[in-house]
Amino acid sequence: MALARALLLLALAVLVPLGVVTGNLHAGDAGDGDNHTHILSKERKFALTESAPIQLRCSSAKGSWCEGFISQTPVTWKTAPRGSTECEGGCNNVGRCNYDTGYCDCAAGWTGPGCKTRQKRPCTNKQSHPNDGDFIRTEPLSHTLPDGRDKDWTVMDTVYSRCGGICDEDLAICYCDGQGPDQFGRIPAPEGSPPGTPPIRWGRPLVTFHMAPKTTWDGKRAFGEHDYNLVYGPKGYCNVSEPDWGPNCGMDMFLGPRCDIPIEPFCPGACSGHGTCYLGYCNCEEGYYGHDCARRKAGMPLLPSRIPTTPWLASVVREPPAALEPPPSATRRRPLIYVYDLEPLYQARILQYRVSPPWCVFRRHDLPANRTEWSDMWVYAADTLLHELLLVSPHRTFDPEEADFFYVPHQASCLPFPIGNWADWPWFKGPGGPRIRQMLNMIMETRDWIDQHYPFWKRRGGRDHIWTFTHDEGACWAPNVLNTSIWLTHWGRMDPDHTSNTAFVPDRYDRDFKSAYQPEGYRVHMQGHPCYRPGQDLVIPAFKRPDHYRASPLAAATSKPRDIFFFFRGDVGKRRLPNYSRGIRQKVYQLAKEGGWRGQHRFLVGDPEELPGDYSDMLSRSLFCLVAAGDGWSARLEDAVLHGCIPVIIIDNVHVVFESILDIDSFSVRIAEADVDRILEILQAIPERKIRFKQAHLGHVFHRYRYAALPGLENNLRQLMNTNEAAASAPPSPPAQRGGINFVTGRETSSAAAHPGFDIHLPRPFKGDPTVDDAFATIMQWLHSRIPDTRGEGGGAASGAGR
Repeated sequence: MALARALLLLALAVLVPLGVVTGNLHAGDAGDGDNHTHILSKERKFALTESAPIQLRCSSAKGSWCEGFISQTPVTWKTAPRGSTECEGGCNNVGRCNYDTGYCDCAAGWTGPGCKTRQKRPCTNKQSHPNDGDFIRTEPLSHTLPDGRDKDWTVMDTVYSRCGGICDEDLAICYCDGQGPDQFGRIPAPEGSPPGTPPIRWGRPLVTFHMAPKTTWDGKRAFGEHDYNLVYGPKGYCNVSEPDWGPNCGMDMFLGPRCDIPIEPFCPGACSGHGTCYLGYCNCEEGYYGHDCARRKAGMPLLPSRIPTTPWLASVVREPPAALEPPPSATRRRPLIYVYDLEPLYQARILQYRVSPPWCVFRRHDLPANRTEWSDMWVYAADTLLHELLLVSPHRTFDPEEADFFYVPHQASCLPFPIGNWADWPWFKGPGGPRIRQMLNMIMETRDWIDQHYPFWKRRGGRDHIWTFTHDEGACWAPNVLNTSIWLTHWGRMDPDHTSNTAFVPDRYDRDFKSAYQPEGYRVHMQGHPCYRPGQDLVIPAFKRPDHYRASPLAAATSKPRDIFFFFRGDVGKRRLPNYSRGIRQKVYQLAKEGGWRGQHRFLVGDPEELPGDYSDMLSRSLFCLVAAGDGWSARLEDAVLHGCIPVIIIDNVHVVFESILDIDSFSVRIAEADVDRILEILQAIPERKIRFKQAHLGHVFHRYRYAALPGLENNLRQLMNTNEAAASAPPSPPAQRGGINFVTGRETSSAAAHPGFDIHLPRPFKGDPTVDDAFATIMQWLHSRIPDTRGEGGGAASGAGR
């Protein structure tokens, strides 16, 4: 005991001068309101870098996972193996050969061995129902003629892919009609052309039924939404170079007022600079292979990547370090992760089917000059982000024999929307049922495909396989066949006997659905496990673009006075079912509105119409921020932490992001759902010293909730930090008049002397390298601690918690 006490005193002696508040101190131990010495220095004593003291880097970590990663002995970086197994028939000119497996990866429109079987995705006016006829449907419904034109414009049924021009039946994308030399319609490849022959003319996109004419040429009512002459008239969009009207392009390949300026589509890793991207599918250069074209066939020389010489790619991604010969360094840190080259139907082809730029991805290219647009509008974007981060990470290995883990880059979160609403394909185990059923069946098919094509699932029973579950209710519906695997999820619900609580009825997973395709139903494949298993799984942050927190001290902005006592802006359930957010958002909104808390206490709760203003600025001025469920998970914890606002968590029996590995209580407040009526009383009763302690803790963990490891994100963050630091160095404004309300205490104050440290706002602005110990690094560090468990060397699945 004496030795332990001496070590503790030594650690504290080291930490206090660094300005670090350790996770082992309790808020009540921080001293009284007149003693802020250890948390109120003007600046961080040490910038966060790879060489920063381990106590700084591992502040607030539970257990030894952080220290274990940093102090590990690196392993030799071996030269990547290369495959040489040829594929059947050159993949029919519509696929790429995987020289490891000899399997053809087929682009949209084709499937089967050698990519010789057509798999159409026609434009249509309705979707299949399991009860349509007395047979198992093998082909999707179509409403197009053999030439790609719609069968009858006067039939009014629609889904998104309904086409007012000529349909590309590989992808269910509609283009203008009009075959004349001066028109802008699509001219398909000549009949009888070899597979893979491009169209003679692409044509201008006319992507959805929203862009189609609302009458026929002779005035009959049609299914579209625009005047016929705007589309096909003498000065119509499809007929002349300078039309009177143009649609929103809605396609990740063309932009501009006439949808005829080519842009770089999104492909994970930008095809490593060794291929061309077609809406999410990489067509690799001769001899290159893999879903990101990172691999090179044995015996062939490596070629220069086009990434360094293409400005809009060089600023965002890099060629995978795993692909370089010789390796970029002699050693590297574990974990080493093998990223599967999946059957494209489960990954690349889903990206092709999404069509529209914002959906299913976290970044896209835009005008001018293919600039990068980061997007968190697609709230499930963490799956494509993690995928791309792994592709270009030093943790990636091409050698499955040395891999610690196997990452499965499926795109199931994209299935419900937009894929499921667009056309009548794809579906898994037949059409119909809750949207969850389609995702579950796709993931089961993915697992089966892995097991059929690789030996690595059986090697450790799937314990070293990583799956992402980013949809609303996370892994609550994960198929039981994945129970041994690691789940990276946004939803940390822990009760074992759970039922769906989403207020969006089509996504409820407690309604079974049986059909001729799946007579046993789908629920039998998912019952019996919790949504999240602490230690075995990890609750990870949702993606927030850097501009989302531009006013935060995390982006090196000056810390502002916290003049908003409590803040929540978003959906407060006005038009929702009562179970939305477990009723918490609605209740807090009602309490604040009926109690007049906005005027009395600066307690701001409402939707964007009620609370206009810059969201980042308001969060960075807020003392407490509500964290409550939505239809499942909600990224409100990320919003709060990224802005240095103390999270007020009101979600029973749910772990929030990183709760199993960080001391969440040191920088948050948790209120039981049953006590929500007392929220104002509880928050006002928190002593100032405890509030300041929590704010200081936020300053030492909030970088772990942002993603910065991708070159483009790092560049964006450094630009933001430089801008904010320059603004902070400008001459200060005249001091404000003293007095008024101290919103840390909620009390009246008349002078600074009465409140030592009142002018020092916490958390302090971030200093250091934005890529160090970011969210991705945190996930890698935790995975390193899980290696023994995947090999049966740990104390069971739960032993990874706080290891």
